[in-house]
Amino acid sequence: MKLYPLLTAKQQQALPALIKPAELIPAQFDDSTHQLWHCETVDGSMVLKVCDHDDIQHSSFWQGMQQLFGVDLPAQLGDFGQVYQKITELGSLAIPDYIASNSESEDQLSPAFILARRVSGAMIDNNAIDDSIVKQLAEHISQLHQSQQTTWGSLFAATVLAKEWPQRLQNTLNYLTETQQIPKKLLAEAISLAANIVVENFVPIMVDLRWDQFLQQNGKLSALVDLDAFVYGPRELELVLLEYLLTEQQAKVFTTRYQQTHSLPDLTQVRRPYRLLLFMMNVLGEKDLDAWIQAPTRFSLFVDDKVFAN
Repeated sequence: MKLYPLLTAKQQQALPALIKPAELIPAQFDDSTHQLWHCETVDGSMVLKVCDHDDIQHSSFWQGMQQLFGVDLPAQLGDFGQVYQKITELGSLAIPDYIASNSESEDQLSPAFILARRVSGAMIDNNAIDDSIVKQLAEHISQLHQSQQTTWGSLFAATVLAKEWPQRLQNTLNYLTETQQIPKKLLAEAISLAANIVVENFVPIMVDLRWDQFLQQNGKLSALVDLDAFVYGPRELELVLLEYLLTEQQAKVFTTRYQQTHSLPDLTQVRRPYRLLLFMMNVLGEKDLDAWIQAPTRFSLFVDDKVFAN
């Protein structure tokens, strides 16, 4: 009998039987907090994601997710079937079929995991991203941003009131600086700007949005495969993150498509606190704070080929 790696015998009972030993998928980043395994089963090809408790406890990203959005991995991983269902209902891209998940046990003897069906497609080459793929990304995000509500938090329990966003953001910035060296002047400026942020509606966003979360097939964006960091939050936070992923030309393509269904918000007052938050959460692995904060701004309003900077 072939066994799923790392899982207890009880956890394996309800899972489809393996037809050959699972294969470890190499981690793409040094700070990865999950182990991924390719599993060939009697019910088809699957991907098993197992949380590493110690790595998550020391991850600035997941510390930020818990402090700000109330997403507590691995304690809540058993509830993530609701996340897969929600994104399936709201999004336009294919996502993996959810098979099973389990939260970590109190004694940590049973690891937290998600098992999902493997989706066909190849990882996106950052050097081969054309305007068509950027447009598809804009369509995907635009569709998700149509799901608006006045409360925020984890995708399956977004119940925090809008008025609490500025204070929770300030608290999270202060919390993350306890283990990081951030210039006092920069932190004070970000805290001051955060105090005045007003958010009326919250939408599904990916706090760790990166190109490697997607797959492509036949030159088209085909699937979204990593849903762990979906929350209801301010769309401005996701747009600030996108400024790091898109070139100036790609941002123009994105903006043109995005503005077919949404107005582009002014990021002037939120860019500094959101950039500092994303840096301290180590979203893209940047270590140079000055380079991160001073990175080019990408989103402006493109109207009749005239640029009106934020």
